[in-house]
Amino acid sequence: MKVCKFGGTSMATAQQIKKICSIITSDPDRKVIVVSAPGKRFDADIKVTDLLIDCAAKYLNNEDYEPVLSDIVSRFSEIAVELELSNQIVKDIENNLRTRISLPYDSAEKFMDRMKAAGEDNAARLLAFYLSSIGVKARYVNPKDAGLFLSDEYGNARVLPQSYKNLAKLNTYEEIIIFPGFFGYSLSGEVVTFPRGGSDITGSILAAALQVDLYENFTDVDSVFVASPKLIKNPKPISILTYREMRELSYAGFSVLHEETLEPVFKRGIPVNIKNTNNPSSPGTLIVPTRENNTGPVAGIAGDTGFCSININKYMMNREIGFGRKVMQVLEEEFVPFEHMPSGIDDISIIIRKKYLDEDKKSRIMERIAKELMVDSVSIEYDLGLVMVVGEGMKNTPGILYRVTSALARNNINIRMVNQGSSEVSIMFGISEDDVNKAIVAIYNEFFE
Repeated sequence: MKVCKFGGTSMATAQQIKKICSIITSDPDRKVIVVSAPGKRFDADIKVTDLLIDCAAKYLNNEDYEPVLSDIVSRFSEIAVELELSNQIVKDIENNLRTRISLPYDSAEKFMDRMKAAGEDNAARLLAFYLSSIGVKARYVNPKDAGLFLSDEYGNARVLPQSYKNLAKLNTYEEIIIFPGFFGYSLSGEVVTFPRGGSDITGSILAAALQVDLYENFTDVDSVFVASPKLIKNPKPISILTYREMRELSYAGFSVLHEETLEPVFKRGIPVNIKNTNNPSSPGTLIVPTRENNTGPVAGIAGDTGFCSININKYMMNREIGFGRKVMQVLEEEFVPFEHMPSGIDDISIIIRKKYLDEDKKSRIMERIAKELMVDSVSIEYDLGLVMVVGEGMKNTPGILYRVTSALARNNINIRMVNQGSSEVSIMFGISEDDVNKAIVAIYNEFFE
């Protein structure tokens, strides 16, 4: 059995949906299909999820949301008409949207999640309806009915352990299952979404629950590339990666997979195949537990912006038992996750994504660290970008750090900090946000040109 996930570009038009159906029906092992909301039809287009967010925001602000709602319905209507479906499916989708708006809510975040989830939910209904219309036995399955329960962290949910046992029962269905990605339900019955891009996570959870042979993730590229095609002309494709390599690259900016995707399949050793809806015969990129390191030390290079660094200095810090725990406790009590923590004997830097650190939290954290830990100094540094150099082959390969730092120096890129874990599967470089793209190109040229 295979679980297949199709992204937003694969669901954007009737023509793309026909390609999906051809892919599904070409392999009888493709029994569970996870779909995203319709994405962009062309570069300047707006994703349906973004339209839903706009619609919800206008409603919450007592603004006129009807034009946006009409645009959303029109997107689904355009697809339905080209697929020669009855108008009933469009009426059902509009009723679904209006019901979501009219139901009571006790917080804006709950309402927003309820509305955001409508893209995937109605896309799944439409795909199941179309498959049935062409004689394929398919059924839409609602995540609540299937038992996909998530933590009540709206917009940032995590799967609850009991979901796996619940979802395993989908094995008994004879029809092809069409399952909406991106959302599930809290134990209290509220719609809760994963972070954006979370349909990948839904597919992974289903693959793990059903213990399938392969999780196929269909997107709009033939494979994962060593570096972003937006920065490098014709970058080298990657035929095989380990979970660890893909996890590091996704975290650092690779948009092919959401960074949380691999956790469920990793625990069960299920391989993931990244494939192209527009070129399904291409082998794509296979993500596996282990691989032979015969492709060179570096597998991929990625970068991201939007970080800041809290820099703490205290003389004789290394002799103070529990200092690191106390710093982490401050962050924990403020609900702020950290990314990296490079350190010296008397100083430590805590790298955080800026989105988790508003002005109030920043002030409280800085004040608490200064007073409770009695440090010599504490400061915050913004405009930090991270570049990750990733590869299982870097372990025990001399000269990797020298080659990277030399490439950056030749391009006048200053390194603010370096961090490497004990696994040696990745090296993180902290640099100015403005230099991230230039750094990726420089490192790519060093190892691949």
